[in-house]
Amino acid sequence: MASLWMGDIDENMNEGFITRAFQTLGETALSVKVIRNRFTGALSGYCFVEFPDQASAARSLVNMNGKLIPGANPPKRFKLKHALYTKPPEPSPQVRNPVTDYAQAFNYYTQQFQQMFTNWKYDEKNSSYAYQQYGYTANNWPATEELEEEALEDPNPQVDVAEANKQFMEQSEELYDSLMSCHWQPLDTVTSKIPTDA
Repeated sequence: MASLWMGDIDENMNEGFITRAFQTLGETALSVKVIRNRFTGALSGYCFVEFPDQASAARSLVNMNGKLIPGANPPKRFKLKHALYTKPPEPSPQVRNPVTDYAQAFNYYTQQFQQMFTNWKYDEKNSSYAYQQYGYTANNWPATEELEEEALEDPNPQVDVAEANKQFMEQSEELYDSLMSCHWQPLDTVTSKIPTDA
């Protein structure tokens, strides 16, 4: 399909009038879209005329541009141009190919397996393969003994917060003194005097 822009139209020219004008001169317009202001509804002065094919649109542009519009009162002339915006072609339905889908899935999982496979390293001490954890390189990869010791530790040790705070405070008397000196004591009433200890 192809479209033409038609300008210099007035309130008397609606979609039916423009379609009949093209039919009178021997061209078939599939549809006419008169453009109006979306807020006020006032006519913008132009429209788009859609034709069944590019040849009809080109023929109309050549043969009708500048001719009098049949039935127009006061008399007006066709003012036609190629439409800068035309309706996009209808998308063709995509046919899924199961072989292509399978090949794409196979390639994806093959890449994932190869990436995972590169993390398996041969441990010469234990004469076995082990999986390299994320963040480790060959230089800082922990030995098997270290991993076994870490596995024995309790993952959720019980912590006595009061005891930990006491040990921390004992290590830093200055911090404790400064915390205690800045401790604010509430006043008896709103009108109480603020103490000024030097």
